Amino acid sequence: MKQSEYKNIKECQKDIIYPIYKDQDICKGLIETLGYDLNNSIDKEFNKITQIHTLGKLPFETITFIGLGFSQDITTTKLRKAFGHVSQGIKKESVFIAKKAVTNNISIEKITELFVESHIIAQYQEHKIGHDIKDIVQVDIMAQDIDVSSHIEKAIAYGEGINYARELADTPSNLMTPEHLVEEAKKVAQQYGMECTILDKKMLKEMKAGGILSVNLGSHIPAYMICLKYTNANTPYSAVIGKGLTFDSGGYNLKGNSYGMKYDMCGGADVLGIMRILGATKAKANVYGIIPTTENLVSDKAYKPQDVITTLSGQTVEIVSTDAEGRLILCDAITYAQQLGATHLIDLATLTGACVSALGNIYTGVFSNSEDYYKMFEKIAKESDEKAWRLPIDPEYFAKLKSASADFKNSVGKPGAGASVAANFLEAFIEEGTEWIHLDIAGTADNNGTAATGAMVRTVVKMFDL
Repeated sequence: MKQSEYKNIKECQKDIIYPIYKDQDICKGLIETLGYDLNNSIDKEFNKITQIHTLGKLPFETITFIGLGFSQDITTTKLRKAFGHVSQGIKKESVFIAKKAVTNNISIEKITELFVESHIIAQYQEHKIGHDIKDIVQVDIMAQDIDVSSHIEKAIAYGEGINYARELADTPSNLMTPEHLVEEAKKVAQQYGMECTILDKKMLKEMKAGGILSVNLGSHIPAYMICLKYTNANTPYSAVIGKGLTFDSGGYNLKGNSYGMKYDMCGGADVLGIMRILGATKAKANVYGIIPTTENLVSDKAYKPQDVITTLSGQTVEIVSTDAEGRLILCDAITYAQQLGATHLIDLATLTGACVSALGNIYTGVFSNSEDYYKMFEKIAKESDEKAWRLPIDPEYFAKLKSASADFKNSVGKPGAGASVAANFLEAFIEEGTEWIHLDIAGTADNNGTAATGAMVRTVVKMFDL
């Protein structure tokens, strides 16, 4: 560390967050001031935290070191993990020395973005109803003479957008109904100057959107199709579509355990987070954000197994399972997006337990009808440090949905490649010339039914903001 850098630390009035590699030495100025060799006291192994007290020898109380291992082994994924880990313990305003984490391959601008976004995400806590929301502790960035202000603003937009999606999904389902989700969409649209169209139940009936209307039959709260329109480019429109099931009982195919089903709207919450980030960063893109939203409940009016419904596309579907409802509201949203003229679609949905069985809570399942679009997604997901794994679409899976009373069924009704079968169902609504990616976030959208994650928000935003 140069003397000018130590001078900035010495004059700092706030506690210090100091990243350190194993192949780095702590600056002599700190060692001389504190009176002992910190290199012998600090654990520089990756993700290890050591806090030392300055005992009045500096104008702040503590320096918190976060070990990063060897610099040649570091990745942006590992930096996110380390920065998030140290941020969880920050209780008061501090200063992060960004330059100490820079390597030959990772610039100070990137370090700044990684830390700020990771800090905001790590500090998030689910709001306890009836209590004040805890503010995120402010951390300043020490970047010497380099102006990183635009990178801080960008990282704040991403962090707050991801946390917003998490907050919506974490809200109890009696307080986050389809009507509440509509109000949230209106707020996002107003804040960022987007067009907002809300298709209510009457409009959906006029459109003959039988997929979402059938799922809604059991609830006294009406269904809606939410559509935000973000315009800031001279390109064709893309669309991001999110499953907005604010609660899913399974309908007449009642779930054995419905705890955690408030998270069946994580796809819809992600869409609002994505649209918020696009607006906050003034992304060069044209994007529709579409959320079909309803509850799936049991009543004397609810739809039943072996009913046949007609979707917005005009295709008929035999209901095998009322718990395979997500694909029914998504298929209408997919058709609606194409009616609006969107040429590239990405949908996010907590769609199948089968995907959880296949990939657990580590990888998001990915399906696509386009090799080029998928390759773009694969590259951006890796750059965004989000894990995704491609699963197959195949006509033989779709053949399992053959029906004697409709064009096809909504479920096979028994185990076996459930995630692929569901994806093949959705593909039946993709028109020729439309490029499409389906993200099954059933395993990654929440931490085992206890906290939303905002899975894939970062990647999808970057798919549009190229």
